[in-house]
Amino acid sequence: MSWKGVKPTDFSFDVTKTAEDLVNKITMDTVQSLVVSSPVDTGAYRSSHIVSIGTGDFGVRGPETNAVQDAAIQAVKFKLGNLAYIQNNKAYAERLENGWSDQAPQGIYNTTFTYISQKYGG
Repeated sequence: MSWKGVKPTDFSFDVTKTAEDLVNKITMDTVQSLVVSSPVDTGAYRSSHIVSIGTGDFGVRGPETNAVQDAAIQAVKFKLGNLAYIQNNKAYAERLENGWSDQAPQGIYNTTFTYISQKYGG
């Protein structure tokens, strides 16, 4: 007797691909929201949002870095089950998150988390 129609293994590959695509979309939306909502003086903070897959990257990016492009490069590495870390390691990042800037008085990561949670039903 032969199998007719879609094989169960094909279905499992489709589910995995769909889940990975969704996580990549959420990650990219998150980074874009962080970049857009980041206060700007020199641009150093805005460019220092770091995405790493699997392990935290504790480096600091320079103002010439494109954070969204950097995130897209990292997102390609994502496989289902990996952790995606998004962080900003600038020395003043915590102060900005706590309302230090008039440009982002409610913080950056907090407001982005709320936005992404509402958008994706989390």
